[in-house]
Amino acid sequence: MERAGIAALVTAALFAAPLVLAAPAAHAAAGRPAGDDVYRTWFTSHSRCVAAGQGGIDRGHWEHYTCSEGDWFWHLWTNR
Repeated sequence: MERAGIAALVTAALFAAPLVLAAPAAHAAAGRPAGDDVYRTWFTSHSRCVAAGQGGIDRGHWEHYTCSEGDWFWHLWTNR
């Protein structure tokens, strides 16, 4: 009985592992700044970075922005 439970747990972990590993790679590629973008500042959450980036667009400071994920913070990059 105990061996069957362990086997079921290992099987579930193996099926779930590719899904967990694939998600961060796709997200990281989407958050890269363009080569000529300017670094603005960092934020503790993605939502704050997006709000600041969109606020800059609304005020006419830049045309596009990127929020890239760092080790501990989110970094705002803009085209101006």
